[in-house]
Amino acid sequence: MDSNFFNKMKFKYQRFAIPNLAVYASVCFAIGYLLISTDVGAGFYLRYLAFSPRQVLHGQIWRIFTAILYPPSLGGGVLGAVLGILIYYSFASNVEAMMGNFEYNVYFFGSILIGEIGSIVYYLISGVNFPYLPLYTHFAVFMALAIMYADATVLFMFLIPIKIKYFALFEVAVYIYNFIVGPLYTKIAIIAAFIPVIIFYYMTSRSRGGSGNIFKDIKRSIDNKKRRREWESNWR
Repeated sequence: MDSNFFNKMKFKYQRFAIPNLAVYASVCFAIGYLLISTDVGAGFYLRYLAFSPRQVLHGQIWRIFTAILYPPSLGGGVLGAVLGILIYYSFASNVEAMMGNFEYNVYFFGSILIGEIGSIVYYLISGVNFPYLPLYTHFAVFMALAIMYADATVLFMFLIPIKIKYFALFEVAVYIYNFIVGPLYTKIAIIAAFIPVIIFYYMTSRSRGGSGNIFKDIKRSIDNKKRRREWESNWR
């Protein structure tokens, strides 16, 4: 992404950015969970609020925005939902604080918008009116945190300390598997989540003196560690 173009966009539109978006998104998820956790509410969400390409193309444009109500977790009952939303807020608020309001708005809404556009394209090509659920957008927020704080430690299952970068690699492997075996609409949702991650990694890596290519950066990191070990062994 051209940084000059992005800076111009920021200068022009940053006043429209929503501050504390992580808070508002978490509130939306809580409302969405309360709605979707019942059969009646889930049916109402799918019929009137979920992003459905056919309905959007027929004028129900509010679905572009109400799709955000889909929460990061539906498993584990109320406790699972509360923990899922709290964990999301913890990650998202840190990402928002590091990125800035405008950047985080672009990152978050951009992932959802890419998925919605991809869903429309899929509908126009296949004729299948499958709703787009922004589940993988929550994953994109975690990946941004992993890029910025790769060596930080989190407690997996609240018990096992693990570096974020290793947890992120595991998550990537899971989503790559889902991409391979999943239907086309799942592939679209995963691609939508990964596009802003790749762009963000490129911009962050270049600002830190990296290549912007994750594979080259990993290779350079491995080579640097190898040279460091060789240097330390020579001084023992």
